[in-house]
Amino acid sequence: MKLIAILLLVFAFSFADDPEPENILIYHSLHNGYGQTVVTVAQNRWPSANVMAWLGWPVHQESSFNASLDNGTQWDIVILESWAAEADDINWSSLLNHYNNGDFALYVSSYQWNEITALKDLGNAMGVSGFTEIYDSVVPHYAWMQAHPVCTGVTNWDWVDPDIDVLNCRLSVSDALDITGWTEMSGFTGQAGICVANDGKSIISGFTPAYALSGSIIWGNILDFMWENSLELNSSTWAEIKASF
Repeated sequence: MKLIAILLLVFAFSFADDPEPENILIYHSLHNGYGQTVVTVAQNRWPSANVMAWLGWPVHQESSFNASLDNGTQWDIVILESWAAEADDINWSSLLNHYNNGDFALYVSSYQWNEITALKDLGNAMGVSGFTEIYDSVVPHYAWMQAHPVCTGVTNWDWVDPDIDVLNCRLSVSDALDITGWTEMSGFTGQAGICVANDGKSIISGFTPAYALSGSIIWGNILDFMWENSLELNSSTWAEIKASF
């Protein structure tokens, strides 16, 4: 009994201590001064973590990202903020397999949802059924669940046009949890922005933090949520967490 009590105490202390993630894999772009925020925030938040970042623009490092994805590293968080480069060569099918296996917390945003079949398959698996691109104009974005950890502390959802053709995307959800959207009031079909995927720890987004004015805060919230929920889901179910919102 004494040994059991000690083991339980050690487990409780370890879980409460919330260790940092060890390995983070990122695919992103740099264009007109935008795109570095996700890497900077991850490195500042978890200085001891191995943060491996590959570019889609101005250089094409999709093959390096694919190799890193499946080189045997146990990734804790994988991020694809794909907004300035064609991402046809990303191994989306491998990412779908990893997602279905629950191998890591995954963030995905892209302007090519309707152009790449394997990417759309991943989006559908994450709980989003449809994608409508936003062209030409900067439109307002809103927090639909202001108390959600991803939205906490974000008072400005404004964003800029980084001089690309496709700016963002409206999402139609199936069983994802839509926490931000493109209408001031929530509940409108096909107007979701940032969504918690149906695994409870991943994020699928039609909103691009890379060129949001509060991008650092938003990325900090997203990373914290993905990591903390990865730990949380070890001891409870997504259904229980989702029911609290």
